Amino acid sequence: MTESILLVDDEILILESLQRELGMNFSQIDIAQSGAEGLRMLAGKTPYAVVMSDFRMPHMNGIEFLEQVRQVSPNTVRMMLTGNAELQIAIQAVNEGQIFRFLTKPCSHDLLVSSLETALKQYQLVMAEKVLLEKTLVGSINMMIEMLAIVNSKAYGKAIRIRKLVSFINQYLQLENAWQYELSASLSQLGWIIFPPAMLDKLKSLKPLTSHEQLLYSMHPFAARKLISKIPRLEVISQIIEGQGRSVDDLYLENDHSEKYLVDYGSHLISTCVEYDNLLEQGMAPETALDQMASSRKKYRPEILEAIKKMEQEQELSHQGVVETINTEDLEVGMILAQDIIDNKGIILVKKMTTVTRPMLIQIFSLMARPGMSIEKVNIYQS
Repeated sequence: MTESILLVDDEILILESLQRELGMNFSQIDIAQSGAEGLRMLAGKTPYAVVMSDFRMPHMNGIEFLEQVRQVSPNTVRMMLTGNAELQIAIQAVNEGQIFRFLTKPCSHDLLVSSLETALKQYQLVMAEKVLLEKTLVGSINMMIEMLAIVNSKAYGKAIRIRKLVSFINQYLQLENAWQYELSASLSQLGWIIFPPAMLDKLKSLKPLTSHEQLLYSMHPFAARKLISKIPRLEVISQIIEGQGRSVDDLYLENDHSEKYLVDYGSHLISTCVEYDNLLEQGMAPETALDQMASSRKKYRPEILEAIKKMEQEQELSHQGVVETINTEDLEVGMILAQDIIDNKGIILVKKMTTVTRPMLIQIFSLMARPGMSIEKVNIYQS
């Protein structure tokens, strides 16, 4: 076993004795003489599989220390080795520090080794499950995003733009739940797959929808939630996406770090970015769109509008006078378009200022092969 173990005790002689004793069975045993030192070591580069602490230590007892270990390194398996065997302390350690084993001094070598081996196996099990879940989660998300790119290029392009807006807002406002909001933005238009071809043509050409089509359009957030909620760990994401059609009066936007605030603020954030993008698609200038939204009765959050305004100002400054014309076949992932890409019917397929992604690149190349299409050159912003 190569995983590292950290022993914490204020008695240096006990620590050194344990380090020598356990060194025969485990390859990496580190020691710390206080909870504060242990936390500093946990913050370093070495990921600790197991942390074993004494109870009675000055300034920070073992229960307080292990509770902080749980917060800063939740996958680390926590154990307590103490000479104080009071039942109340054991109960408190289990409840607050959520320890894996509670051992009392003196502890035999065999029991100590077997307990640490069991803790290491528990760590390996947790990490293996975590890696498997993350790979499954990432794979499922990527599959849905690429499916959207193939089925509906307009919805995919819109989702890319919404994510870009949300990403900037996250950074500008230092939002706490950034990854949930960015992932929600990426999947926010997934429900467009329920739209029939005739309705998609109307959306692409910005033609007005019938009342029935308007009703269907309003249902796409619910369709997206139904698809996404089937994937483990994406329940909150699916709720954020579903809520993008709700009125701000129905949302809870007081930051109390609750899940309801996380979901409702995320829904409002996505909804605001979608509405802003809709106005730009209608040909409205960014400044005019933001002024209209600021005066709207929909009550958009002013800090979100201010962040969008800041992004537009930064983009305008960063791209002045640095446009380059290249052959379309030389487009690469990561390049930023300095022009709209339009099909032979005059419909905008990919908007200016969009960052080229791999599915988008495939889409553009497939368009070039269509009869009557002529996209030999394209303008990009130099990096």
